[in-house]
Amino acid sequence: MKRVDKIINFMRALEEVCIVKRDLLLYDGSTENNAMHIFKLSFLVMLIAPYLKQEVDYTKMLELALVHDIAEGKTGDYTVANQIAHPELKEEKQLREAIAIKELKDMLPSPLNKKVYELFKEYEEKQTLESKIVSMLDKLEANLQANQYHDGDVRYWKKCENGQEYYKMASKKKPMIQEIDEKIITDLEKSIINLSQENIKKCRIKVKG
Repeated sequence: MKRVDKIINFMRALEEVCIVKRDLLLYDGSTENNAMHIFKLSFLVMLIAPYLKQEVDYTKMLELALVHDIAEGKTGDYTVANQIAHPELKEEKQLREAIAIKELKDMLPSPLNKKVYELFKEYEEKQTLESKIVSMLDKLEANLQANQYHDGDVRYWKKCENGQEYYKMASKKKPMIQEIDEKIITDLEKSIINLSQENIKKCRIKVKG
């Protein structure tokens, strides 16, 4: 198969990512999908990059943001709250995504196939500074988006499976952000936690545990 044909087939496969629904609502009440999340995460990477004190590979961070959820086009979204309710799903998620990313790798011509595969692995392993930063921005973007519906009406979180966990997660600091030790990310986390707590209080939600 020609390189161009492989690229076209891969682009068609990416459309599957665009129809994967997430637990989060947009401000108008419509459901967010993975492509929307990837778009916003990529912009968040661009917005914080100028303020990072440590030297990072900016291009790689953007690439990690673009690649990090593409396997879900084939596996669907395994939410964190869902995995907490059903611990066995974590291993299932890893196995299914490992198969999915290899399928996507096989669609691409060289050297793109290896690059996409290695970027996905780097994000999953979270050993590099770039992958840690993008992983934490991924969580922060989701927490921010969760607060957008109807100007902070977060009552819908409890309608999700094990949705009570979202109230806990939105109110807690993430250890890896402390490890990264970048003020712009720490400040971003603080602001989003404050927003979450204000909306939880406004909606009279009692957080258990």
